[in-house]
Amino acid sequence: MGLLTTLYDLAGLVYEPMFMRRAAAALLLLSLASAGAGVLVVNRRMAFFPDAVGHSVFVGVALALWLRLDVQLTTLAVGVTIGLGVVGLARRSRLAPDTVIGLVFSGAVAAGLALVSRQPHAAAGLSRFFLGDALTVDDSQLAALLALDAVSFVFLAALGNRLTLACVLPDAGAKNGWAELAFGAYLALVVMVSVQAVGVLLVTALLVAPAAAGRLWASSAKGMFWTTLIVSVVSGQAGLWLSYLPSVNASAGAVVVLCNVAAFGLIVVWRRLRLARG
Repeated sequence: MGLLTTLYDLAGLVYEPMFMRRAAAALLLLSLASAGAGVLVVNRRMAFFPDAVGHSVFVGVALALWLRLDVQLTTLAVGVTIGLGVVGLARRSRLAPDTVIGLVFSGAVAAGLALVSRQPHAAAGLSRFFLGDALTVDDSQLAALLALDAVSFVFLAALGNRLTLACVLPDAGAKNGWAELAFGAYLALVVMVSVQAVGVLLVTALLVAPAAAGRLWASSAKGMFWTTLIVSVVSGQAGLWLSYLPSVNASAGAVVVLCNVAAFGLIVVWRRLRLARG
């Protein structure tokens, strides 16, 4: 893992404990994977998609225990299936994407709770998927995030422009059904791989807050992507560093989320001031 070693060495310039180096590397890799996906999520008004897919972990964990399957592979398969279901239902119905996501979200949570109620011991391991903890990531999870970055690069290079065009011209999306389904599977993959490393709360924040800030700041799709990436990386590393300070001593994931929201708030204020000045 030469690249991971390099990331550890760079993080070692700031942090001495190995768990902090892993956390810094995880947040960097997660920011790289979530930036492009987040831009598409915000532009396509699918901000609740990460929640809907992420909460399918209820179903995945319960099914895995019930059928004695691998938990990670089962939750990943369930998440991708639900992601495809959201996109497919939105395409075949006249409902807006946020309406479909709301319906799927409710159904996934209800199904998960029903299954967990029949498997009480399944609830014990669910908190780590929702709250997560960037300080506990291991080398295997970092390797998964690294692979996710590679998949994201290939996907966005191949379909990013086409999917961005569909945000502006809905008819373009209607003519590329396979690309829409591929996007649903890709986004679900981003969510589920990231959730297994850092939890639903942090993944949702990184997919939405930086991209929302980028949309307010930039005037082009390219500018929005780079702004989103910068906000995500800076907020992630700043939040981790702040959480490590003895005077703060708070949950790393929570502080990272707050930093992302604060960055969005600052850009909102900047935009209002700029408009006020004409």
